[in-house]
Amino acid sequence: MRKLIVHFIQKDTKSKDSIQILKIGGVNNTGQRWAISTKEAIDGIRSGQWELFILSNNNEIPVRIRQEENQLLLIAQGDGYLHNLLEDLPEIHWEQPT
Repeated sequence: MRKLIVHFIQKDTKSKDSIQILKIGGVNNTGQRWAISTKEAIDGIRSGQWELFILSNNNEIPVRIRQEENQLLLIAQGDGYLHNLLEDLPEIHWEQPT
Protein backbone atom coordinates (compact mmCIF):
# COMPACT_ATOMS: atom_id res chain seq x y z
CA MET A 1 0.00 0.00 0.00
CA ARG A 2 1.34 3.40 -0.98
CA LYS A 3 0.64 6.27 1.44
CA LEU A 4 0.20 9.69 -0.21
CA ILE A 5 -0.58 13.16 1.14
CA VAL A 6 -3.19 15.07 -0.84
CA HIS A 7 -2.10 18.72 -1.20
CA PHE A 8 -4.48 20.12 -3.82
CA ILE A 9 -7.65 19.47 -5.79
CA GLN A 10 -9.29 20.37 -9.07
CA LYS A 11 -12.98 21.27 -8.90
CA ASP A 12 -15.68 21.05 -11.54
CA THR A 13 -16.14 24.66 -12.63
CA LYS A 14 -19.47 23.86 -14.35
CA SER A 15 -21.22 22.81 -11.15
CA LYS A 16 -22.71 25.85 -9.38
CA ASP A 17 -24.88 24.09 -6.79
CA SER A 18 -22.26 21.99 -5.04
CA ILE A 19 -18.52 21.43 -5.04
CA GLN A 20 -17.53 18.45 -7.13
CA ILE A 21 -13.90 17.36 -6.97
CA LEU A 22 -12.58 16.05 -10.30
CA LYS A 23 -8.95 15.38 -9.37
CA ILE A 24 -6.71 15.27 -6.34
CA GLY A 25 -2.96 15.58 -6.24
CA GLY A 26 0.13 16.21 -4.25
CA VAL A 27 3.89 15.92 -4.13
CA ASN A 28 5.47 12.56 -3.33
CA ASN A 29 8.54 12.00 -1.15
CA THR A 30 10.90 12.45 -4.14
CA GLY A 31 9.42 15.86 -4.95
CA GLN A 32 7.48 14.67 -8.00
CA ARG A 33 4.00 16.14 -8.49
CA TRP A 34 1.17 13.66 -9.01
CA ALA A 35 -2.52 13.98 -9.86
CA ILE A 36 -5.27 11.40 -10.28
CA SER A 37 -8.96 11.53 -11.05
CA THR A 38 -11.53 10.99 -8.33
CA LYS A 39 -12.43 7.65 -9.95
CA GLU A 40 -8.77 6.54 -9.92
CA ALA A 41 -8.50 7.54 -6.26
CA ILE A 42 -11.66 5.62 -5.33
CA ASP A 43 -10.47 2.54 -7.24
CA GLY A 44 -7.02 2.79 -5.58
CA ILE A 45 -8.47 3.10 -2.08
CA ARG A 46 -10.86 0.17 -2.67
CA SER A 47 -8.11 -2.08 -4.03
CA GLY A 48 -5.71 -1.21 -1.22
CA GLN A 49 -3.23 0.33 -3.68
CA TRP A 50 -3.27 3.73 -1.95
CA GLU A 51 -3.85 5.18 1.46
CA LEU A 52 -4.64 8.86 0.91
CA PHE A 53 -4.74 11.51 3.61
CA ILE A 54 -4.51 15.23 4.25
CA LEU A 55 -2.66 17.00 7.03
CA SER A 56 -4.63 19.21 9.39
CA ASN A 57 -2.88 20.66 12.46
CA ASN A 58 -0.15 18.00 12.04
CA ASN A 59 -2.79 15.24 12.16
CA GLU A 60 -3.31 12.75 9.36
CA ILE A 61 -6.95 12.86 8.24
CA PRO A 62 -7.74 9.84 6.03
CA VAL A 63 -9.47 10.32 2.69
CA ARG A 64 -12.44 7.99 2.59
CA ILE A 65 -15.18 7.04 0.16
CA ARG A 66 -18.78 8.04 0.76
CA GLN A 67 -21.84 7.24 -1.32
CA GLU A 68 -24.38 9.99 -1.90
CA GLU A 69 -27.30 9.68 -4.30
CA ASN A 70 -25.83 6.76 -6.28
CA GLN A 71 -22.49 8.56 -6.60
CA LEU A 72 -19.19 7.76 -4.89
CA LEU A 73 -17.34 10.75 -3.44
CA LEU A 74 -14.04 11.35 -1.69
CA ILE A 75 -14.27 12.88 1.75
CA ALA A 76 -11.90 13.80 4.57
CA GLN A 77 -13.40 14.74 7.91
CA GLY A 78 -11.77 15.13 11.27
CA ASP A 79 -10.63 17.46 14.04
CA GLY A 80 -14.24 18.33 14.88
CA TYR A 81 -15.02 19.63 11.37
CA LEU A 82 -18.30 18.58 9.80
CA HIS A 83 -17.53 19.63 6.22
CA ASN A 84 -15.28 17.90 3.70
CA LEU A 85 -11.75 19.15 4.41
CA LEU A 86 -10.70 18.28 0.84
CA GLU A 87 -12.75 21.31 -0.26
CA ASP A 88 -10.43 23.57 1.76
CA LEU A 89 -7.32 22.50 -0.15
CA PRO A 90 -5.87 24.86 -2.77
CA GLU A 91 -7.15 24.36 -6.28
CA ILE A 92 -4.76 23.57 -9.12
CA HIS A 93 -5.76 23.61 -12.78
CA TRP A 94 -4.29 20.91 -14.99
CA GLU A 95 -4.16 21.22 -18.74
CA GLN A 96 -6.41 18.77 -20.54
CA PRO A 97 -4.65 16.74 -23.26
CA THR A 98 -5.79 17.62 -26.75
